[in-house]
Amino acid sequence: MKSLLRSLTSLLLLAVCAEAGSPPMVSNVTVSQRAGTKLVDIYYDVSDADGDLQQVQMQASGDGGLTFTIPCTSLSGDLVNVAPSAHKHIVWNAAVDWNGQYVANLKVRVTANDGTFPPPPPGMAYIPAGLFQMGDNFNEIGTDTLPVHNVQVDGFFMDRTEVSKETWQAVQTWSTANGYSISGGSFAAAGHPVQSITWYDCVKWCNARSEKEGLTPCYYTDAALTLVFRTGTVNIDNTMVNWAASGYRLPTEAEWEKAARGSALGYRYPWGDTITGSQANYSGSGDAFEGQSTATTPVGYYNGGQLPAGVDMANGYGLYDMAGNVYEWCWDLYGSTYYGDVTANSNPHGPTTGTARVLRGGAWDFTSSYLRCAFRKLDSPYYPYSSPYGIRCVRGH
Repeated sequence: MKSLLRSLTSLLLLAVCAEAGSPPMVSNVTVSQRAGTKLVDIYYDVSDADGDLQQVQMQASGDGGLTFTIPCTSLSGDLVNVAPSAHKHIVWNAAVDWNGQYVANLKVRVTANDGTFPPPPPGMAYIPAGLFQMGDNFNEIGTDTLPVHNVQVDGFFMDRTEVSKETWQAVQTWSTANGYSISGGSFAAAGHPVQSITWYDCVKWCNARSEKEGLTPCYYTDAALTLVFRTGTVNIDNTMVNWAASGYRLPTEAEWEKAARGSALGYRYPWGDTITGSQANYSGSGDAFEGQSTATTPVGYYNGGQLPAGVDMANGYGLYDMAGNVYEWCWDLYGSTYYGDVTANSNPHGPTTGTARVLRGGAWDFTSSYLRCAFRKLDSPYYPYSSPYGIRCVRGH
């Protein structure tokens, strides 16, 4: 009998901490197919300092963890009201959900929810509400990261990876048939992030992604929030954003930096104060794609399966490439005076005047100093040409 799955690997995912209480944690995930059957056994440990009963979900990926789209509805075992302990067991009847399908690199994600945080949409992570220290005082490149100041940010969802070629093109194709004008972007290869995109196209793309999924768009061309931003290069401002909408939008500077830090505050990078080429994609990192004309790495590349294999570099919120690969457009207009105004410390949306927009995270053709969590880059929202500028979306909840 031909095996249902050519290879099985497991993907460890830590549950995200909520603002109050202690977070559950999933660990020691193992996956195996029962010999002679199409039943798949998933074992995991779950711990929770509060001892809460857990609601457990399982998702499966056929592309090594880039997307989790394999149907997994025929599940039994430890899924509902699970008491925290070791060696919990889920059985997936793949013969019902996925009969006759084969992949070379299947990964499984197991998540636990103790009810203190909302479950994220597919491909996103929950960033909990809370206070964090924004900026740094390392006195390196980018001195407009001072003063270090406390900022309060509400909870939100964020894409776990930068938007890929496939995701960008799928939304763009839909948008063309539905009244949008969004430019092309460029891509190194399949599975790599989109880049060379303008801020304006990112904003319109967020709206198109929202409408494509039946969500309320965030961006409008009038303060009354009646005209959805679909075409042109309108200089929309903070009053033209429905901040409470269900749809996708660009992160604010504050949201982006809080997410990048992954609850580890005060460090240069999402994991600490040092960086090597095995952790992120930057100029001189020596990764397998170094030296190519647009040397991005695939989205989520640093998941432990990079070449050579290494440590899974997801940050504390389960996000990838918050340092390096492509710069990510943020919502905010650039303003050093506004940044230094420590009274603008609750869900700041950036200054109300200016011409440049903010980018964060560093990129494949910049050195490691530009990858710091606090580093702020600015550029014209019109600038797309051969730029390592990409996108990662957020949503409210």
